[in-house]
Amino acid sequence: MLRFIQTTVLGGILFLVPIVIFAAIIGKALQLVDKVATPIAKIMPMESIGGLAMVQLIALAILVLVCFIAGLAARTAGARRLVQSLEANVLDKIPAYALMKAKTGSVLTPEDTQDMQPVLIQFDDSWQVGFEVEKMDDGKSLIFLPGAPDPWSGSVCAVTAERIRPLPLNIKEVGILMKRLGKGSGETLRATLAAAAASSH
Repeated sequence: MLRFIQTTVLGGILFLVPIVIFAAIIGKALQLVDKVATPIAKIMPMESIGGLAMVQLIALAILVLVCFIAGLAARTAGARRLVQSLEANVLDKIPAYALMKAKTGSVLTPEDTQDMQPVLIQFDDSWQVGFEVEKMDDGKSLIFLPGAPDPWSGSVCAVTAERIRPLPLNIKEVGILMKRLGKGSGETLRATLAAAAASSH
């Protein structure tokens, strides 16, 4: 019972930390934007719209605009290098930031994951779901083995090509599979395992 309470509390903390950090950042950003929004709101003919104060609406609009501009800037190579340098030298040394980045799956961008092939990998008499990250020069493939229920926490290994079987799933479907601890995926895995068994005879 005590272990259940401890693990549940720890799980709650890990779940809440990214949310609290995100809320704190947004709250602080709105406070800073309010200094710009307040004088603009004073010259507007209306004080509120739909129950929201005009200054709040203007602050939110400015924040969205700033995020949009930042998103455009993030597409440039110079901005990406700047962010990577900031993360490597400062932010990744902050445990809360590293946790938030990992939990939100932002360690890999969509461009990084689009070529990752979901596969089944044979280990002795068992098979494990994973992602083929890239093929190596010596005939082996680099494999990421996702954890459950957190698919972005796992390990990396290199295996030979004959131990790998492609899965008819995409990355999102594998993520759901891991989060559900494999429940409901028996039919999909069974077909791949049957094909692997047939090819080995």
